[in-house]
Amino acid sequence: MAIGTAIGMAIVPTLEDEMLRVQCAEVRFRLLGCGQFLLTLIGAGVLASAAFADVVEPATLAVADFEFKDTSGEVRDQTAEHQARLKAFGVTLQDALSDNKKIDLVALPCQAEQCTIKDPGLVDLSKQAKTARAKYLLIGQMHKMSTLVGWVKFAVLDLNNNKAVCDRYLTYRGDTDEAWRRAAEFTVRDIEKHCIP
Repeated sequence: MAIGTAIGMAIVPTLEDEMLRVQCAEVRFRLLGCGQFLLTLIGAGVLASAAFADVVEPATLAVADFEFKDTSGEVRDQTAEHQARLKAFGVTLQDALSDNKKIDLVALPCQAEQCTIKDPGLVDLSKQAKTARAKYLLIGQMHKMSTLVGWVKFAVLDLNNNKAVCDRYLTYRGDTDEAWRRAAEFTVRDIEKHCIP
């Protein structure tokens, strides 16, 4: 209801009416300013929480050397070729995992020598990984079934409870350097997708 003086049919605003409008405008202006300030604070809080969420510690992972098993029954001795491919597989695996910002690779002391689940064995590997402050241990085996088919069997173990976070079989085709390299790259993608929390 407007405050004013009626002159005939027209309402002429009074000084009180003008003052009330000015006061209402000031209140709206202050509320708008407070609202903008609150929105700015909320936005800053969201950005800060997102920034702190990105600072999550990477998972520490120790990577053991993979074993190799050949049940293809091929006549030709390919031991040297397979050892070279196995070594290249391990290098590709480590390089690709080290590029992931969610994973912090830690070296195992045994990696200067044999460092597999058979030698020195899973118990020693777990101890070495814990000593290196790893939370997880990656172990695995390449298995050549035939000239055309191979398997990559691997597991990521949680060293806090000695249980597998994942235990996977992947297949690959071919027994060439390229086939093994692709198998290593696929293994890395699978580890990143299914095995590292």
